[in-house]
Amino acid sequence: MVATENMAPPRLSVEGAGIVVGGGVFVVSGLVALLSFWGNDLPIAGPGSVGQFAAIAAGIVAFLAYATGRLWHRQGLTPFETSAGRGSGAARAPGVAGRATGADIFDTFAIALAFGILALLGWLVLGAVLADGFQDATVYFLSASVIAGAAIGVTAYAVFLASAGMDLMRLSTVLAGFAVIGILTAMLSAPNPHWWMLHLSALGMTRSISSLTFNLTLIIAGVIVTAIARYATDARGIEDPQRRAAVVRVRVGLILIGVLLACVGIFPLNVSAVLHNVSAVGMVVVFALVVFWVRAALPEAPRAFFTLGYTFFGVIVLMLVFFAIGYYVLTAAELVAGVLVFSWLIVYLRMSGAAVARAR
Repeated sequence: MVATENMAPPRLSVEGAGIVVGGGVFVVSGLVALLSFWGNDLPIAGPGSVGQFAAIAAGIVAFLAYATGRLWHRQGLTPFETSAGRGSGAARAPGVAGRATGADIFDTFAIALAFGILALLGWLVLGAVLADGFQDATVYFLSASVIAGAAIGVTAYAVFLASAGMDLMRLSTVLAGFAVIGILTAMLSAPNPHWWMLHLSALGMTRSISSLTFNLTLIIAGVIVTAIARYATDARGIEDPQRRAAVVRVRVGLILIGVLLACVGIFPLNVSAVLHNVSAVGMVVVFALVVFWVRAALPEAPRAFFTLGYTFFGVIVLMLVFFAIGYYVLTAAELVAGVLVFSWLIVYLRMSGAAVARAR
């Protein structure tokens, strides 16, 4: 009885572990930064800066912290709690540990990589903003070491907690943040400031960090969409054959959207115009099909969700018509279509996650 009363609640236990992880990373990274910066005054951003050091280290630490957070539950490298071969919303016997499959490990790696790149780009952008606010300022090596250690430690703490509590609904937020920060970083760092006069794909056509960021963002976002498709469309336990078939169709559609999104980044327009355009157009076509398939696959979703999908589809068609008649430039049509497709995917993940939570 005494032992039970002294046991910390699970959430507090995870928070305590997060503090240990963040504090340990703060000390270690601060010491490494101190040895690297010793005796030098560093710029805030740019090559050899405190911002660059913090961003690179935070990216590596975020990747490792996500894996550590998943292992905290002793389920193996599973992406989140509803995996490990038991299906979304399926019950598990108390005390039975999950076992990660090869697909689970791959999915976990993809999500961890997204966290790593998100941390890298996030701190790079913040460093650039601070550098603009403190023009020509430098940072003493002691202060730089503390700042870098704090940034890396906070990253480890936040990612560990996010990983330990990861589910479909939280993953939708990560996917949105990753895509937005990746695309914005590519836009802000584009060597041609007038890239928008051509098309959105122009961001991926140069041999620059901007193009690498743009294409890598699309590839990893596509891998994540493909990876989570099987968790968001689990057909096990569905006895109605028609609904089961609808769920399978939606799963195939989501996988195709993820694959085609990745192909848009794998085949930039200057590498293969045919493959790039087929991937981009195919993604929109498959999205249209999924929007009309999802009602039979997720009938418990609110009517507003289905109306939203039909509205998004109509707006995309309207944007394409505007482009065809010359009212909109291609960049505007691509941005609107891309934002709407991604927004619907994120809302769908939240709907699916809510359905899973209700089924438990």
